Amino acid sequence: MKGKQVVITGPTSGLGKEMAMQLGVLGADLVLACRDVERGKQTANEIAQRSGAKHIDVMHMDASSQASIRKFASQYREKYSRLDILINNAGMNRGMHPREKSVDGIELTFATNVLGYFLLTQELLDLLKASAPARIVNVASQFASDLDLDDLQFERRPFESAKAYAQSKACDRLFTWALARRLKGTQVTSNAMAPGLIAETGLFRHSPPELVAGLRKRSARTIVQGADTAVWLASSPEVDSVSGRFFYDRKKIPCEFRNTKAEEKLWKICESLIEAV
Repeated sequence: MKGKQVVITGPTSGLGKEMAMQLGVLGADLVLACRDVERGKQTANEIAQRSGAKHIDVMHMDASSQASIRKFASQYREKYSRLDILINNAGMNRGMHPREKSVDGIELTFATNVLGYFLLTQELLDLLKASAPARIVNVASQFASDLDLDDLQFERRPFESAKAYAQSKACDRLFTWALARRLKGTQVTSNAMAPGLIAETGLFRHSPPELVAGLRKRSARTIVQGADTAVWLASSPEVDSVSGRFFYDRKKIPCEFRNTKAEEKLWKICESLIEAV
């Protein structure tokens, strides 16, 4: 990965931090796109000390805000002439919190976990194509369900944070497949991965302690194990030219949400939501 330019979102804790750490060990030049810049700087220092990474840049980006994403992308394009790897990782789970809207008036889970991926990718896509061969890695989940393309923001259904999260992760897969079709012939690949059930991440910081304790009992999976497949997808020659696939522990796994009509419907919805702001 020496000389490869990597943008990773949500890099200050959990899986994102571990992905950045492992890519730093491999020699990648890292750009940490994070909401809390001071925390990002602390993370960058830790990664540099532990991995020996020589080039780590910290830039502000709030994945729930379209203006913030656009500003980050604009500043990135002004600062850098290439992008080899984009890892869409920033995500949230509302835990026990009620439904909340983003600054753009969009249900917060969907705004962060789906539109954040969609808009940032669109904003950086020309640079990825110009830098090809390049790769896009979307962090999804095996915990994916409750997909309702006619009520993505829970305006009709009662809001439940677990369902909102599971739906957003299903959408991340649909977005990945739709994107892969659009990237055919560009030498830019688009793949999704599932890290597995890991209690020790920031994803469950809004969840009740008893739920987190139960998750620990259910799975002893570590953050290092969870991050491994994303790092592999970003770096390994084994997946050169592989696109439109879903991986867990470096193995291709089927996705029950593969449906071209649904994928295209989601794409149009995302386009309309970013154009409306």
